[in-house]
Amino acid sequence: MSDPGAGGGAGEVAVGGVAAGGPAARPVPPARVSVTAPRQGAPLAAGAGHPALDRSDTATVYVRSLIRSQLRLALVCAAGFVVSLGMLWLVLAAAPGLDAVVVAGVPVSWLLLAFGSYPAIIAFALIFIVASARNEAGYRSLTEAS
Repeated sequence: MSDPGAGGGAGEVAVGGVAAGGPAARPVPPARVSVTAPRQGAPLAAGAGHPALDRSDTATVYVRSLIRSQLRLALVCAAGFVVSLGMLWLVLAAAPGLDAVVVAGVPVSWLLLAFGSYPAIIAFALIFIVASARNEAGYRSLTEAS
């Protein structure tokens, strides 16, 4: 015989989220819900009248122009950063005398390799942020003017 308060009996009925069956009734877990992404190729709903969702030819040209200018900016900044690091490495390779100079027990060439790239990272990040904001401001002025 089974204990009516143990739950799991065939005659139990869930009432109000709690399994009926006596003093040791257990709460019934909520139903599982499956969340999925939209099907491939299914149209996405767009808010009506939202200015950013304008599908005109002019808006498409402006957005593509913004994407191209941001990509060009990113490639130029990345290339400039790589070139500046390459020049740092070339300078260190061409000046072996820097290994003889020691600061705090560490050769200067090692310090330049370890910390010389950080100013370049900060400089190119600032250049990218300012130029990117300028590109987006130009895009906004074009979209507001049309």
